[in-house]
Amino acid sequence: MAKITGNGERQPTEAFSELPSHCLFAAKFGRPGKGNDKGNVEGLVGYARRNFRAPVPRCASWEELNQHLLEQCRGRRSKKVRGESETIGERFQRDQEKLLPLPVAPQEGCEKRTTRASSQALVRYETNDYSVPAEYGHRQVLVQAFVWELLISAGHEMIARHPAATAAKR
Repeated sequence: MAKITGNGERQPTEAFSELPSHCLFAAKFGRPGKGNDKGNVEGLVGYARRNFRAPVPRCASWEELNQHLLEQCRGRRSKKVRGESETIGERFQRDQEKLLPLPVAPQEGCEKRTTRASSQALVRYETNDYSVPAEYGHRQVLVQAFVWELLISAGHEMIARHPAATAAKR
């Protein structure tokens, strides 16, 4: 969230503002510091931390980490939640029938900024400079900052790809 005003109104970040229109849902925000507004979600976050991230998984890549987490989640499908007669997988299958289909094109989970490459063919993003081919010096470019990498495009052409040094702190 970019900002919460004094009257409780939300001013979401530009990246978040794209998500509801892409996936066709209306955002409903909980109140800051009011865990009772979203107790089930908070409980599930705690469960995931205790069961999937402790001890901290050692993975060589984002893909390996995501695969590890996917296996953990799939393994949980055969379990039953206290007080329920069906397994988590059975309940999910029933719930899935009521869900809307995912959008055809995936949402790009990145921050986008337009900027200009310097005379030395460098593009600054946050506190780091990233190189682009020399012919793109002084030209306007689009920076797409993902958690794991930075993509730099000019027009419809991708001109540079770098591991993200600063994006991981988001």
